[in-house]
Amino acid sequence: MVYPVTLDVLHQLFSRFGKVLKIVTFTKNNSFQALIQYPDVVTAQSAKLSLDGQNIYNSCCTLRIEYSKLSNLNVKYNNDKSRDYTNPGLPTGDAGMEMGSMGALGPLGLGMAGLGGAAGVLASPFAAMHGLGSPLTGPYGNSAVGAAAGMPLAGFSLPGAANALNAAGLRITGQPGGSCVLLVSNLNEEMVTPDALFTLFGVYGDVQRVKILYNKKDSALIQMAEPHQANLAMTHMDKLRMFGKQIRVMPSKHLNVQLPKEGQPDAGLTKDYTTSPLHRFKKPGSKNYQNIYPPSATLHLSNIPPSVTEEEISEAFAKNGFQVKGFKFFPSFGKLLKEDASESVLELSSDLKDRKMALIQLSSMDEAVSALIKMHNYQLSEQNHLRVSFSKSNI
Repeated sequence: MVYPVTLDVLHQLFSRFGKVLKIVTFTKNNSFQALIQYPDVVTAQSAKLSLDGQNIYNSCCTLRIEYSKLSNLNVKYNNDKSRDYTNPGLPTGDAGMEMGSMGALGPLGLGMAGLGGAAGVLASPFAAMHGLGSPLTGPYGNSAVGAAAGMPLAGFSLPGAANALNAAGLRITGQPGGSCVLLVSNLNEEMVTPDALFTLFGVYGDVQRVKILYNKKDSALIQMAEPHQANLAMTHMDKLRMFGKQIRVMPSKHLNVQLPKEGQPDAGLTKDYTTSPLHRFKKPGSKNYQNIYPPSATLHLSNIPPSVTEEEISEAFAKNGFQVKGFKFFPSFGKLLKEDASESVLELSSDLKDRKMALIQLSSMDEAVSALIKMHNYQLSEQNHLRVSFSKSNI
């Protein structure tokens, strides 16, 4: 290991995205590794998206992060190798013994095991770093660890992408802490509306308020419900093309979006969505947490009533100016289950059939972004409004 990465450093770095419940560190195959458990999947995903591939120190100690197959860590000791932050009363034990319960874990960090477990595996391939000359003025020079350990960074400029601390948005001298508010710039002034930004950014978190700047209408402030949602939105949306322009998304220095005072000119550019029924993540444990994917040309459609056909959906998209390249309903669970004809299965199948889903492929990612904005909450029947998100797979 070129420079020390302590359990406390990992805790401070990963706590930026949400509450860290447990950490276990160990060395396997000449590589320093750690298991980090969060309370929910969306927090783990946000940390992975922001920190995977980042360096803890300048030019070395690169984080490689994957989802773990474990859904819970069994921590027996609180010491410099393992820690259960939910149980501070654990004994310190022998620092070399905490791996006793880890023998059955199998090969760690192999493959993506889906989002079922909230623990994230990170491995830092330090073994290859031994011949590297120090890029720093000292062990804690211009680095993530220096700041995470509370050491002053006066006189240093942090290179953005090369530093895990910067990626995590951790507080350093002269830099504000993680905010729920994003600054979005280079918007298409002719087409952008608060509702369009609410719908698009709502794919990655619950948007509370949107303000298109009165004197600079190609820029907007967007307030998310949680800092990790803002981080998730920034990760996926920065440099995305929206209405023909590549938008830029960065943290704002504002802590919240102010509503206009009475009588202040605003022209409908500021909207409050706190009570909107269209929030995707308000419900704890919502399945939407498991379906957060980067923008793509294929959209995932849900809440389709059984009476609506492929032709009707394609026609609705075409009527709104979108070119449908492909369409596929998900397999009907109702039909499959009915073959097993037992009464309880039949009841379940009719319930499942009412929540039909499909994939629809547009001609480009740009068009898919516009289609998501326009078609999310589109009324398909008296009771059913279409739900639209980005898909992880193509048709």
